[in-house]
Amino acid sequence: MEVFQPRRSFQVTYGGAYDVAILKYDSTGSQLLYASYLGGSNNESPHSLVMNSKNELLILGTTSSFDFPTTTGAIDNSFNGGIPEANVIPYFNGSDLFLVKINANGSQLLASTYLGGSANDGLNPQVSPLVANYGDELRGDLITDPQDNIYISTVTSSPDFPVSNSFGLTYKGGITDALVLNINENLTQIIWAGFLGGNAADASHTIKTDAAGNLLVAGGTASFDFPTTAGAYQTVHGGYVDGWMSKILSDGSSVLVSTFTGTASFNQVYFIDLDLDENVYVYGQTTGSFPVTPGVYTNANSGQFLQKFNKDMNALLFSTVFGAGRGIPDISPTAFLVNDCNNIYMSGWGGLINSSRGFWNSGTQGMPVTADAIQKTTAGSDFYFIVLTDDASELLYATFLGGNQSPTHVDGGTSRFDKGGIVYHAVCAGCGGGYDDFPTTPNAWSRQNRSLNCNNAAFKFDLSSLKARIQTNSVAFDMPGLSKICMPDPIVFQNKSTGGQFYEWDFGDGGQFFRQDTAYVVHAFQAPGTYRVKLLAVDIGTCVGKDSTYTNVTVSKPMGFAGPDQVMCFDAGARLVAVGGVSYLWENWDKTFTSTQASPLVNPTDDDGYVVKITDVNGCLTKDTVNIEVIPGIDLKFTYNKFYDCFSRPTLNVENLTDPAENVFFDFGDGTTSDLDQTKHEYSTDGVFNVRLVGTKESCIYEEVKPIPVFELKVPNVITPDDHPENNTFVLLYGGSKLSASSLKAKVVIYNRWGGKSL
Repeated sequence: MEVFQPRRSFQVTYGGAYDVAILKYDSTGSQLLYASYLGGSNNESPHSLVMNSKNELLILGTTSSFDFPTTTGAIDNSFNGGIPEANVIPYFNGSDLFLVKINANGSQLLASTYLGGSANDGLNPQVSPLVANYGDELRGDLITDPQDNIYISTVTSSPDFPVSNSFGLTYKGGITDALVLNINENLTQIIWAGFLGGNAADASHTIKTDAAGNLLVAGGTASFDFPTTAGAYQTVHGGYVDGWMSKILSDGSSVLVSTFTGTASFNQVYFIDLDLDENVYVYGQTTGSFPVTPGVYTNANSGQFLQKFNKDMNALLFSTVFGAGRGIPDISPTAFLVNDCNNIYMSGWGGLINSSRGFWNSGTQGMPVTADAIQKTTAGSDFYFIVLTDDASELLYATFLGGNQSPTHVDGGTSRFDKGGIVYHAVCAGCGGGYDDFPTTPNAWSRQNRSLNCNNAAFKFDLSSLKARIQTNSVAFDMPGLSKICMPDPIVFQNKSTGGQFYEWDFGDGGQFFRQDTAYVVHAFQAPGTYRVKLLAVDIGTCVGKDSTYTNVTVSKPMGFAGPDQVMCFDAGARLVAVGGVSYLWENWDKTFTSTQASPLVNPTDDDGYVVKITDVNGCLTKDTVNIEVIPGIDLKFTYNKFYDCFSRPTLNVENLTDPAENVFFDFGDGTTSDLDQTKHEYSTDGVFNVRLVGTKESCIYEEVKPIPVFELKVPNVITPDDHPENNTFVLLYGGSKLSASSLKAKVVIYNRWGGKSL
């Protein structure tokens, strides 16, 4: 028990011995919404649970605890006792029934009461001939009416059980009587309660209401004096154990109809249901030569029976048996449904858990399955599900469900189908070694058995015979449930329907498609928007004829784009442009450049292409390419020299050394140009001039620039020293200033008149 973790619940403390564990999952089984203990210091077991109109949970079970939690004002706050009994689990103090109401989120115990007399209540004794399967000791059921009054079908050994206001105020004898109760919504009053039985073992396993509020109950009896009504289908007990069905007036004052159904061997009804015309259907077990009416689906000599009676239960409309044909029951019944189309759904388990405890030496091997079964093979100790048509003439569906190693079962109790054909089950799985082999679904809350033996497995299994279902997906089939796509991407619609002779698709954009199979359909929407896609499944052989379902698909036009392509002059650089995204990834052709900027700067040396992935706010991905054409550069070269005459500005001599194939010209920086390869140029003013060799190629202009200083240079060519100081020196002028003020250096050599060096 240490691994059970209560959460968001009304009882977080383990009571002791065996407690009831209550777990609520979301509709997909992926989230555990709450988990709680329920119990006292001794043993408890649940038998049935149901939701009322307020989504409050009602639980029926048995307890052997003196301190089982009850609420103020409940019908009975004290344990009434009984005799020790070991029925699946030990009841050391005997047993009482308990009835509990819990609020919708599991946080509060709204009402709780004991129900019992001085003997055991809610238990079929192990020695009872009605205990034919493991867990039959713990059967019972409860339902509610539109006013949330509660009705219970169960069993008691207490002659002093507090019955009142009903058809049956006297315990009829034998080891047990069937017990039927009507309790108010708040669990503060037994409105009526009655015994139903004879002088041997009797038990009620199942309960339903008709449109008038009358109760239909059924079970098993070994009592030859079990009360029947005149004119009913079978008024005489057939032999060992018979099934029985009774209709009780809504106020509990009288039994309107009561009948046996059975042979001279073992027969027992475990479930009862009604169709819209209030015809009565029962599902049970037999070892006798059970009647099989003409035109029904049947597996001869089998141990599970199905019958349909008229509403007054005085006429048999059909009867059949199904199973492996081994002459004894194969499965212990767990759930039953007649849906609004009158299709008939049955489930049960069989195998090792029964045979190892001295019950039926049988299992699920050899039971029929259909070609579309979800599990076609069995290890022999699995669950079994079967669906028949309204008149039982045809097998619509049958499958196994279980692991390939461990036996699966339930410890008694009642499970349910809803009217849509979905069965809801909590089972014992992975038994015998803590196996993880019971099939679970992806994203299930737990896919492991954390016990060393059995663990609770819960499943929801849709067995409806006509159900339209759509699953969207990507074309790679790796995105099931896809609901948003980007143009022009197509989307896959997978037809997951069950049943159906043909299918009509309407894509919401004017596109329609008709198919006679469930093959997937690929569709591409041509405009952005939200489209309601409808699938209609049609099968004229079913009562509803057709079923439809819808899914919404949002189509977005990608917002990202890049460009335009560019022509770039060599070494000038270019800025790539992409817009419309929330993220960007650039990469050039040889993958030597990457960037996550929207508009990065690039400078390729040769023509290159840049691919960008743009993700927009809708998740749409755009791939675009920007091409950069690079205009080759020109290797510009020129030389120059300056010629001085010592009394004016120098003459500039330039020579172009560039490849003659290139188109070039000189720009002397003073507004003068020349296209000659060699030329001289004279400046009219002093200054530093940026002399450029300019090359042009297509739309690009390249240049080689050299700053050249050009200043007037005046150098005296004679000196006449004498007694006058001013004649003893001379000055070199550069740009109107002393040469010494510039960065230039000069060396003076003086010659005499005869040409000889004086200094």
